[in-house]
Amino acid sequence: MKKNAIIYGSLPENGIIENAVRRLSEIILDYTGEYPICMTDDTAEAARDARKIYIGTAESNPAVAPCAKGLSRPEEYCISVSDDTVTIAGFDESGVLYGCIDFYDKYLSATEWTGESGYYIKNPFEKDSLPDFSLTSAPAISQRGLWTWGHVIYDWRGYIDNMMRLKMNTLIMWNDFVPFNAREIIDYAHRAGIKLYFGFPWGWGTDCRKVDFDGLDALSDSVVDYYEKNYASIGCDGIYFQSFTELSVDNIGGVLIAEAVTDFVNKTAAKILERHPDLDLQFGLHASSVKERLEYIARTDKRIKIVWEDCGAFPYNYMPNAVGDFDQTVELTKKICALRGEDESFGAVLKGLTKLDWYKFEHPTGPYYIGVCSERKAAERIARKKDIWRFLEAYWLANADYANRMVRVIKESTDGNCCLTALVEDGMFEKRIHYPVALLAEMLWNTEADTNELISSVALRDYITFEM
Repeated sequence: MKKNAIIYGSLPENGIIENAVRRLSEIILDYTGEYPICMTDDTAEAARDARKIYIGTAESNPAVAPCAKGLSRPEEYCISVSDDTVTIAGFDESGVLYGCIDFYDKYLSATEWTGESGYYIKNPFEKDSLPDFSLTSAPAISQRGLWTWGHVIYDWRGYIDNMMRLKMNTLIMWNDFVPFNAREIIDYAHRAGIKLYFGFPWGWGTDCRKVDFDGLDALSDSVVDYYEKNYASIGCDGIYFQSFTELSVDNIGGVLIAEAVTDFVNKTAAKILERHPDLDLQFGLHASSVKERLEYIARTDKRIKIVWEDCGAFPYNYMPNAVGDFDQTVELTKKICALRGEDESFGAVLKGLTKLDWYKFEHPTGPYYIGVCSERKAAERIARKKDIWRFLEAYWLANADYANRMVRVIKESTDGNCCLTALVEDGMFEKRIHYPVALLAEMLWNTEADTNELISSVALRDYITFEM
């Protein structure tokens, strides 16, 4: 079997291309049983008889410049396999990383199937040359990622690695206290091309009916003070917050939630943005309490991204079989995508995946070190979630087209300039990538793909876990 050499050029300091080399090395080792040689250029003797795999941007590796010539969008990549030479070029470093990921996901995982009943699978690296292939691809949704409470991440490196493998670039992590190892997590996420937003309450509680409307000015000042003391200097990419909207009614004690929360959020955000004008603020807003009062929400400061939850049927609903009022949910989605005009800064948290067990929930009482868990403890939690994942997989297979259609509606309504994250918490995603998460991730990348095509192509990947 021919040896392989990854020719990567120079390495920018952000570490993303190192991750591309790491993922590509893992892929090739799986197929060949040998690590590929990793080199800055192809002039060394070791590369003479090896299959050459050139990766990089036009700036970091001149060898990929012809392939990169037509790239024009962030995270866009080009894969070219010709005359047994592989070129993976990115518009930027993230594009390089995603091209290396899709070298397996969209080329090798399909190439290894023979189409013959006698021999289903072949190793494409066992032949003298790889089949020719060409693909240029870019994400349909600009911000794609996951939402989770921090205290139910038991291996944060694994969680981020699996997000990276699914070409996700946004992580919203909600905590009662800043994690002890926050800076370490932020740095690791950035090296995977992932922006990290930390979430904390702006008046949110497990019972949102307990709001002191007379004390909102003091609450506003306390939020600003908490941000300055805990988050302003740690290097996260932004702040996600929730207030008192997680209810099924539109008022608390006769006070309209939509009006009160808009005034409170605008006032608090203005104080923070006066000191930190470039801060990315994301307002987690539950549609269930404000959907009939959108005229108030439309007044939200346009510097704030509204990230919607609980907008109706799946994929907003926790249950992937709850599709009954899908058409109404589509109409509401179209309305809120343009609520503040054509330049609306829109986001949403999609659900139908694993969530906290609120019957056993307790708030952490202080800062903690996220993500230290023995293999024994991890195995226990994986077993505990097995039946839940089986249920979710069954209904994602049945209702995947609803999710795909909703993502497509959001893409068309926002031109893809939005933030879509999926609630994936306490499901041991850090150890196993279950099929529904990978399927949704691919929907966020390619909104034009037929649902059945996505269902089969994602299922072919060897790192996908099924519990069915």
